[in-house]
Amino acid sequence: MLKWCRYVLAGIALTLAGCAALQPKLEAPTVAVNSVKVLPGQGLNMRFLIGLHVQNPNSIPLPIHGVNYTVALADQQVVSGNAQNQPTIPAHGEQDVEIEAVADLMNGLSLANALLSNPLQQEVPYAVKASVDVGAFLPNIPVWKNGTVNLATGAIR
Repeated sequence: MLKWCRYVLAGIALTLAGCAALQPKLEAPTVAVNSVKVLPGQGLNMRFLIGLHVQNPNSIPLPIHGVNYTVALADQQVVSGNAQNQPTIPAHGEQDVEIEAVADLMNGLSLANALLSNPLQQEVPYAVKASVDVGAFLPNIPVWKNGTVNLATGAIR
């Protein structure tokens, strides 16, 4: 009986090792923030369009399951959220992904107060942080970008 259990355990171990060998080895895709645009507001809410460029080095397509993000202007966090239903990045391909983000009223008021304290300020520092979930047993991919946004034109640097 003990001999039989050893054979069963050895068979299970070999089966699991075989399954692990069939799992493709995946590399993490490269994700970069390539644009941040200030969109026309809706009422008192500020809107942003965050552009990400994703490169997939793998031989299989990678679906983007979600993107968690935060946007700060003038050292004030104004937007945070999660974007679902993003595109699948083709195998050995690349694609731009755009996320529309809306600041809530309280964060918008806090930012407006900070900007009104220095009305001559033309450019404001910004920071975008995101975490991209590509599933496929890969960890989330952190991305970030800092720069300045011109309040009059919406141009970023």
